[in-house]
Amino acid sequence: MHREMNKGYAILITVLFLGLIYGFGILHIVQKDKVFSEQENRNLAQTVSVSAEGVLSGSYMRDIEEYVSDQFPLRDSFVTMKAAAERIMGKQENNSVYFGTDKETLFAQYTAPALSELSKQVSYVNQLGESLSIPVFFSLIPDKTFVLASHLPEYAYLTDDGSVLRETAKICSDSVTYIDLLNSFSGEDSFYKTDHHWTTYGAYQGYQTIGTAMRGTYTISKDKLLQVSDDFYGTTWSASGAGWIKPDCIDIMVLGNDYKVTSYRTGTAEEALLYDSSFLEKKDQYAMFLGGNQPLCVIKNDTAASKEKLLLIRDSFADSLAPFLAQDYEEVHLLDLRYYKGSVLSYIEENDIDSVLVLYSDAEFISDSNLFLMTQ
Repeated sequence: MHREMNKGYAILITVLFLGLIYGFGILHIVQKDKVFSEQENRNLAQTVSVSAEGVLSGSYMRDIEEYVSDQFPLRDSFVTMKAAAERIMGKQENNSVYFGTDKETLFAQYTAPALSELSKQVSYVNQLGESLSIPVFFSLIPDKTFVLASHLPEYAYLTDDGSVLRETAKICSDSVTYIDLLNSFSGEDSFYKTDHHWTTYGAYQGYQTIGTAMRGTYTISKDKLLQVSDDFYGTTWSASGAGWIKPDCIDIMVLGNDYKVTSYRTGTAEEALLYDSSFLEKKDQYAMFLGGNQPLCVIKNDTAASKEKLLLIRDSFADSLAPFLAQDYEEVHLLDLRYYKGSVLSYIEENDIDSVLVLYSDAEFISDSNLFLMTQ
C-alpha cells in the first residue's frame, strides 16, 4: 500500500512537472508577442531571424535568450514572486534594484564609467562650446544612489560616490561653464522612491543652482506644490518586482497659463501642454511633464523675465525642470538627441539661440551614444 502511494505521488509530480514545462511552452507559442511593456515602460524583444553569421558570432543565442525572457508567459507575476522570495531570504536586491533600508525607496544599481569613456562623452560638450560664440553651460545630475545614500542597504557597492561629477568638472574646457549640482539637494523628497527621476521639488532645487549660475538669479521662489497623483509607480519599481512598496505622489508647482508649448513628436508642429494630465491615467505618469519623450519641444512665454532664447540639450529629467526655466526665458527649446537627428549647430543658428544648457542625469549621459551630434 505504501509503495503504491509513493508510486502515485511520483506520477503526480511527474505529470505536474511536465504540464508546467509543456504548458508554458505552448502558451509561449500561441500567445501574441507584446511589443511594449506598460509595466516596465520599454520596448520588448521581438522574434529573432536565424542567420549563419548570428549563430557563428553567438549573437543569435543572446537575442533568443532576451526574446524568451521578455515574452515569457506571466512574466510580471514571476518577477514579483522572485522579488518576494529574495526579500524573505534576506537579500538586498532583485533584478539590479536595491531595496532601501527605509522599506520605501528603491535604487537602480549604478555603474561608474571608465575615465576614457567619460572623457569621450565630455569632449563632445567641449567641442560644442568651442564651436559657438554664445555661452554654453553644462551640468550633470547626480544619481539617486548619491543623493539618498543614507537609505542604501549595507554593502551596496554599485552606487554613485560623486566621483564622476567631480571628474567631469575637471575635464571641461574653458569654452564651457560647468554647473556643480552635487550639493544642491536636501531632504528625502528630491527623488521619487519608485523611479530614477528627480521629483518636482528636486527639479526646483536643481533650478535654483542652475538659474543662479546662468543668470545670477532665478525667477521662481518656492511656491506651494499641487499634488496631481498619488498612485505613481516608476520604472525602478517595475524592474524590482517589489509589489509591497507604496506608490509615489506627483506634484506640480502652481504656475500661470502664459505658455505656448509646441511639440515636434512626429516631425510636424503640434500643440502640447506643460502638464498633460491624460498621462495620469497611464502607467508612465512621469510623461505628464511635456507629454514624455520627443525629439524637439519649444516653450514660449511672452511674460518671461528675459527675452532670451535658451537651447536645452537634455534627457527626460529636463521635462520637469522646463516649466521653471520657462519663467526665465522667453523661449526654451528642448532637444533630445536620442530622437533628434538634425544638425545641432544649424538649429542654434537658424533659431537665434542666445545660450545653451547641456543637462543630463549622470547615468544617461554616460550611456547616450548620440552625444556626438552636438558637434554637427
